[in-house]
Amino acid sequence: MFKNVNDLIAFIESQRRITPKVSLKRFKKICELYGNPQNNINYIHVGGTNGKGSTIAFLKSILRNANYNVATFISPYIIKFNERITYNDDYITDEEILEIGNYILSKYYLLDEHNLDHLSFFEFVTLMAFIYFSRLKNLDIVLLEVGIGGLLDVTNIITPLISVITSVDYDHMNVLGNTLQEIAINKLGIVKESRPLVTIENAEINDLIINTTTAKNSKLVLVKREDIKNIKLSISSTSFSYKQYKDLLLSLLGKHQTENAAIALEVINLLNHFYNFEISREAIYQGLANTFWPGRLQVVSKEPLVILDGAHNKDGIRRLTQFISEVKGDDKVRIIFAVSANKQKEEMIPMLEQVADEIIFTSFHYKRSDDASNLLELSNHPNKRVEDDLEKLIMEAETSDMINVFCGSLYFVSEIYNLILIQKNKN
Repeated sequence: MFKNVNDLIAFIESQRRITPKVSLKRFKKICELYGNPQNNINYIHVGGTNGKGSTIAFLKSILRNANYNVATFISPYIIKFNERITYNDDYITDEEILEIGNYILSKYYLLDEHNLDHLSFFEFVTLMAFIYFSRLKNLDIVLLEVGIGGLLDVTNIITPLISVITSVDYDHMNVLGNTLQEIAINKLGIVKESRPLVTIENAEINDLIINTTTAKNSKLVLVKREDIKNIKLSISSTSFSYKQYKDLLLSLLGKHQTENAAIALEVINLLNHFYNFEISREAIYQGLANTFWPGRLQVVSKEPLVILDGAHNKDGIRRLTQFISEVKGDDKVRIIFAVSANKQKEEMIPMLEQVADEIIFTSFHYKRSDDASNLLELSNHPNKRVEDDLEKLIMEAETSDMINVFCGSLYFVSEIYNLILIQKNKN
C-alpha cells in the first residue's frame, strides 16, 4: 500500500501502456470483481481523433450553467494528474486518489485468483474513475472520454445515453488501422443499441456511419458544416451561428471549435428532448462563452503573442496552421515544435513550415519524445534550429516581436505550461 500520492501516481504511470486486446471480456470481469462500479450511471461517451476534450469542456460548461452535477474523465492532463477525473469544478483530490488506488491494489489477489493480468496504466485510471463516480451522491451525468479508438477501449464497457464521435482522421494507426475506414470502424465501436450517435459529416465514411447506426437501431444526428455559418475568428474569441442559435460566442479559438461546439449543441438537444433534461438557451449561450480548455490554441500572452496548442497529429496541425494563417496578418511566426516519436512528423513538419518564418525543434521530458536533431533533419525550412533548453525558449518567446507557437504534443504543451506558471509565481 502507498502512503504518498506521488509514489502511487508514479506506480500507476509505470504500468504498461498498450495492451493488445481481442475483446473487453477481461476488463469486464475485473470490474465485476470490484462490484461493477461503472453501472447505474448516466454517461455521454465521447470518442474521435481530435476535439474530444474540447467537446467535453463545452458540454460540461453548458450543463454546469444549467445547474447539473457533472463528472468528467479525460486524458491526458495539462497541469496535474488529478485533471483526469473531476466532479463539477473540482479535481479528484490527492487523498481520494490515494484511497481509491490503495483500494484497487488491496483486491489484486482477486485478479490473481482468476488468472487475470494486473491492470495496465489506462485500465487502472479508468477503474479509479468508475469507483470515484460510483461514490458521488448527487451525480447527474458523466462525460467519459475514450482513450484510443473505441471498440476495444476499456471505457467501452458502459452503455451511454448518447455516443459522440467528434472527428475521424489518421492517428494511432499501429492500433486502429492504416485506412480511414479501419479507423472509423474502430471508433464506431462505441455506438450502442438504440442509443443516439452525434457526429460530424465526413464524405469518406458517411455511408459507414449510416450503416452502423441503422444496424444498431441508433438515431443518427449528423452535424453538417454547411449549417455552421457566419464564423468570425480572432486571437481572443470565436463566433458563429448554428441552425436556430445565432451569434454564439466561444472563448476557445479556431474554426474547428465551431464544429466541436455544434456537436455539443446537438448533444444538449438530445438530452432535452429524449432524456428530459432542462437546459435553457441562456445556459447554452453562457456555457459556450465561459468554456475554458487549457493547451488548445491557448493564448498565454498577448503582447507578445504566445500560443500553446496540443495538436499532435496531421489533422490537428492542419487546424492549427489554418488558424495561424487566418489571424497572423503581417506578423512573423515562430513555431516551437516537439513531438512524440511515433507521430506523423514527416507530414506535420512541412505543414508547419508553410506558416513559419522560423521553426525551432526541441524535446520534452517524457520517454516518447523524439530527439530534436531527428526533427531538424526532416525540415527543409531555411530558418531552422535546435534548442533543448525549454526555459530559454520561453524567455525568447516572451521577449519576441513574433507570434510564438508551442505545439506538437500535449505532453510538450503541459511541460511548457507548467514552466510558465512557475516563472509567473516567481515574479
